[in-house]
Amino acid sequence: MVAKLSCVCVLLVLLTTRTGSQGLDSHQPQDLKRLSIEELTQVQVTSVSRRPESVARTAAAVSVVRQDDIYRSGTTTLAEALRLGDAIDVAQVSGSTWGITSRGFNISTANKLLVLIDGRSTYVPLFGGTFWDVQDTILADLDRIEVIRGPGGTIWGANAVNGVINIISRPSSETQGAMVTLVGGTNDRAVASVRYGGRAGGGHYRVYGKFRHTGPQLLVSGGSAGDDNTIGQGGFRIDSSPDAPARWFVSGLAYRGSLGLLGRPDGATAGGHLLGRLTRPLAGGEFALQAYYDRSSRTLPLQFRGRRDTGEVDAQQAFRAGRHHVVFGSTLRVSDARDVGISGFLFDPERRTAWNLNAFAQDEYALAPGRAYVIAGAKIGRNNYTGFELQPNLRVRLHGGERQMAWASISRAVRLPTRFDTDLRLVNPLGRVTLTGRRDFEGESVIAYEAGYRALPHPRLSLDAAVFANRYDDLRSQEVQPDGLVVLSNALNARTSGVELVATVQPAPAWRLHGSYAWFRKSLSFDPGSTDRTGGLAEGNDPSHLGALRSNVDLTDAVSLDAMLRFVGPRPAPRIDGYAELDFRIGYKLRQGWDLSLIGQNLLHAAHPELFTSASREAFRRVVLVRSVWRF
Repeated sequence: MVAKLSCVCVLLVLLTTRTGSQGLDSHQPQDLKRLSIEELTQVQVTSVSRRPESVARTAAAVSVVRQDDIYRSGTTTLAEALRLGDAIDVAQVSGSTWGITSRGFNISTANKLLVLIDGRSTYVPLFGGTFWDVQDTILADLDRIEVIRGPGGTIWGANAVNGVINIISRPSSETQGAMVTLVGGTNDRAVASVRYGGRAGGGHYRVYGKFRHTGPQLLVSGGSAGDDNTIGQGGFRIDSSPDAPARWFVSGLAYRGSLGLLGRPDGATAGGHLLGRLTRPLAGGEFALQAYYDRSSRTLPLQFRGRRDTGEVDAQQAFRAGRHHVVFGSTLRVSDARDVGISGFLFDPERRTAWNLNAFAQDEYALAPGRAYVIAGAKIGRNNYTGFELQPNLRVRLHGGERQMAWASISRAVRLPTRFDTDLRLVNPLGRVTLTGRRDFEGESVIAYEAGYRALPHPRLSLDAAVFANRYDDLRSQEVQPDGLVVLSNALNARTSGVELVATVQPAPAWRLHGSYAWFRKSLSFDPGSTDRTGGLAEGNDPSHLGALRSNVDLTDAVSLDAMLRFVGPRPAPRIDGYAELDFRIGYKLRQGWDLSLIGQNLLHAAHPELFTSASREAFRRVVLVRSVWRF
């Protein structure tokens, strides 16, 4: 039925292409000739210091995935788009579940990477990560994805342990007119979206709707995993005039869909949020105030039912004073949840309200303007789980002219306890509790040492390298008591280290290559007296090697070829063999305002596994898609 619907939609587009192309989206996908590598190094990022700064002047391991990168990749979800980030471990677990992390500890409930969408945290206090099946939008409305590898606790607070991903949307003024996107292909996959933007007084607005259906994946042992997924959502954004001294926007969305898990296509999820942000000049700098409210629910009949309401208010001020560039602010976040386990597990208590109040300040001081800078800051916060937490940060960056920079840092970050750590109870068929969380579960912490070098040795070549060594304490362990009861505790420790290399080269004006490689090492240890029998393997299944190579070529003004070859090394426990995969796109501009793409994903294998759980071992198919994008 879905495949037939996709064919009908594509036919409708073909029949309506005679409509004029006036009022086209003001931000068409760029061809490669319009932005040089040197200009790419000057792309502004805001996630590292909460203020705009170019990539070339950022004292952190950072990369930017631009709108054009996303469009040319042919991806259809946010989770897939993160494969474009350098040295990010993105692994699909099931039709609706992804494990995504930076610098280790990847599991289906990965909990050491903080994800923001337009400044709104997607952090879920149930397990400390992100439900990727409901984090979606029209990808063409994104401006960029900023990827910071390494702790971001000083700026963003608890849970930014191994990195921060900030997904930033384009203002409504850049998405004027109408756009229809239709995708259909193998695996019963269908994606349809409609967006319209217009003027509202002195500002602009856009409204959109999106529908997505994905068929079942495969079991490694053969047969269907029975994890079909269907989700629909609608949303809006309203922006003030881009020329106004005080700028603001309000956005929101609502979604509803099925939640496909192994053999359980009967799950359901629903929710939505409302977000507002105001920015204005103040006290010789810029003041920003942001607030949002989010409601979500998830239901798996006869197993789990959960509902959560979250609100957050964030304020910050940035200003310059002589050689100082200061940013400070405060955040209050409150999240109230009722989680009911029905079969085999429960939460005690069923309802809990989590809150976190913090304040931060960071100062960048120019020791020698244009050559040497010191960045120092700290965040202090109080929460209902562990009380006070301090997350300091010290960074240095040195410039050897306009084309090279070296940096180094030391920082501390914390992961707060979640309901999985404190309130979870597993129950056997006889009604006996076999595993329990601990009320006094402590926060996990990391001391991270990093250094990096960034250079532009030639106008057509950029290089970026980073090294790190991290020490983790109080990680989650599973302590076995004399009576056999397993108690979640903090007796696991870890040491990790790694090297990350990134290069971009432009052999010709219309051809760009971008490559990345990451080597990672991890060792685990336990506190004396620990009775954990898992060896800590439940806290991460990480490859030692990650690599990717992207090629983007404009053959003519109308035809483009894009390919991405990615490599993931073996995962040790449970064992998953390393694999290489190829994604490919052929794009053709049939006429002004109408683009057609043929997309292939996972082309080197009929199916391959990426990340297992104790209950699910799935493989992901080769996929062929046709995408039609119509702007008018």
